[in-house]
Amino acid sequence: MSDNAPEPRPGAEALSLRTGARLWLFLPPRRHGDVRPDRSVSFLELFYDLVYVVLVGQAAHTLAEDFSWRGTATFAVVFGLIWIAWLNGTLFYELHGREDGHTRMLIFVQMLLLVLMAVYVGHADSSDGRTLAALYALLLALLSYQWFSVYRRDLPELRRTPRRYLIVMVAGTILMAASVPLSTDVRLVVWAVFVAAWCSAECVILIAWRREPSYTS
Repeated sequence: MSDNAPEPRPGAEALSLRTGARLWLFLPPRRHGDVRPDRSVSFLELFYDLVYVVLVGQAAHTLAEDFSWRGTATFAVVFGLIWIAWLNGTLFYELHGREDGHTRMLIFVQMLLLVLMAVYVGHADSSDGRTLAALYALLLALLSYQWFSVYRRDLPELRRTPRRYLIVMVAGTILMAASVPLSTDVRLVVWAVFVAAWCSAECVILIAWRREPSYTS
């Protein structure tokens, strides 16, 4: 090695570490169209799916103990809520997630909320439904934030479909939060309306997008 080789500047390594840590923790999500064909599912995502399996299992256990019209209707509504949350989380990480600290922290926060929901989901048709509704509203708020973080990075001319999707998510968050103080029967009806309305709205958005895509891959 040459004696004239420049010596590393004091603090350069620390600066590099700070920059790397900042990128690892605060790297924004991928934009629409930023497809990674070689992407594979991580072990953390599989663990994330297993938490949802626990939720469904808890709800199914209650249905097995109360296999009645009310028990079946309650299970169907709760399963719809779980499916909507799972679909949003999975789609986000598939379309926009990264293998970085920011994405992993969001997954862990979601799993924390899901674990807490598992405590109450088995008795959603009782007073536990209030706590479940509050936790679900927080989960939807977090998911809405994730979609908004993608929306604000998209080009203005590509924001129409994401904007519609985000509006539906925010409206669902408000509706679930509003169901917290309601009586048990009314709360279950509100949840059923939310599930039906969310599925219908997303089908309309998807059909409109297929006819005239607002972004391309």
